[in-house]
Formats: sequence, structure tokens, C-alpha cells
Amino acid sequence: MIRAAVLGEDVSRSRSPQIHQAAYANLKIDGSYTAISVPAAKFRSQIRALIEQDYRYVNVTIPHKRLAAKLAHAKSPAVQMTGAANTLVFRKRRGGGVEIFADNTDGDGLLAAMDDLGLKLGRKSHVVMVGAGGAAAGALLALVKKGAHVTLLSRRRAPATTLRRKLPEKLRARVTVAALDAGTLTAKLPDADVLISAVPAVAWQDESLARAVRTLPKNAAVIEMAYGSLSPLARAVRQRTPRYQDGLPMLVHQAARAVRVALRRQPEAAPLFRAVKRAP
Repeated sequence: MIRAAVLGEDVSRSRSPQIHQAAYANLKIDGSYTAISVPAAKFRSQIRALIEQDYRYVNVTIPHKRLAAKLAHAKSPAVQMTGAANTLVFRKRRGGGVEIFADNTDGDGLLAAMDDLGLKLGRKSHVVMVGAGGAAAGALLALVKKGAHVTLLSRRRAPATTLRRKLPEKLRARVTVAALDAGTLTAKLPDADVLISAVPAVAWQDESLARAVRTLPKNAAVIEMAYGSLSPLARAVRQRTPRYQDGLPMLVHQAARAVRVALRRQPEAAPLFRAVKRAP
């Protein structure tokens, strides 16, 4: 039987168990998937414990994606470029022991979610992305590889600058780093095609940021990586543009790709979406 889990600081409300169980059903695989909340200080020991319990893979969410990448013995190109991983696969070595392989499917998941919205990125596309943590890393790589120019906004410039520097040199020119504040957001949004929020939903409780969103063009799209109840960002943009999407489509698509990375078989997306809609 396949055993797997999602690990994050607080995954008590995660939809990943429903999505992955639906994936196993679609692939006709006997599998068990659970959610494990774990603080950063215990992340390494938790991974060791799961390996000892013969888990096949884990998915990783806020705030452990960078730590997950550091634990890996082998890394996909996406992890090498971004320094963040959302999937760890435990592979038994012939001579004994386990190799940890790290991948990042966030970028592919984001692009698939954009396809759901009818968004096609090109060299004239301008994306404003708020946040420079592990959630943003894979997304940034995917966006610039598609040719988009990205304005990366972060409360602290250092993480954003580091994230830009990790990109291949030929892609860095497509990324502009700036401090996240109401003035900068107001200046950057009027010519944006897409606004992507890679920060927790509560960040948009800042009323000055919410007001700045009103400068977004009415034909622009908004994608929020957070999901759940109606967020402050969703409320701020709902009368500005109908093209708003929370993080569930991205979660479903990246999960399907994570299953492919771990089990070398990708489930169909439709039953995974049905499982999310049935979830309480």
C-alpha cells in the first residue's frame, strides 16, 4: 500500500488528503494519505520518522519548502533553480538506505490553473506577484520560462532579490524586484495582466493594499494561492474583475503532477476536482 502525507506548519484544513485519495482511486492504487502539522524545528525528525514507517512520498507546504529542498539528496532542475521543494520522494537504494528526491510542481500547477482561466502568457505579459517565499519560487520560474515579465513585490526585499538571483542568468532580466507597499502596488498594477498573491490571505487585511488593488485593469486576472473562505483579496477584486481564482485549482493541478513524480502515473484532473468540491 502507498503511504503518503502533506506536511506544513498547520495543515489541519488541508484539502490535499481528499485530492490524493481521489488520485489513488482514479489510478486504482491502494493508498493512504494524511495531513501532518509540524513546526520547522521538528521537520527533519518527522521526515526521518516517515521514512522509517515506509512512506513513499510527502508533499510540503508553508513554511517548509526551502527546508525540504535542503534535505534532498537529488533535486529536479526546478528545485535546483528555486531552492524550494513541494514534493519529496523516498527511493530505496540498492545497497540499502533511502535517497530523498525533491521536486517542485507548483509552477506547472499554476500554469495549468491559468489555462483554466483562459490565460495565455507571452513575452508582452506583465505579471505582478506578491510574496517571495517558497510558494512563489516555483511559480516565478514557470512564469519567466513562459516569457512573461514579472514584478516581484515583497515586504522584505532580500528574499525577493535572492529568489531572482537563483534564476538562470538569461531569465533574470524578466524579473523586477520592489518593496511591497501600497504606493508601489498602485504604480505597478495599472499595466498588469495578472496579479498573483503568494502570501497568506491575511496579508490583504491591510486596507491600503486592498485599496491599491482597485487600480488593476478590469480585464486583468487575479490568482490567489491561498484557498478557503472568501478572502480579503477576493472581496477587494470582486467588483473590479470577474477573473478571480483562489488556490484550489493550482492545488489540484500541482497535486496531480506530484503523484506523477512519486508514482510515475498521473491521475485525471476531473475526479480530483470533484473530490475537492465534495469536501466539507
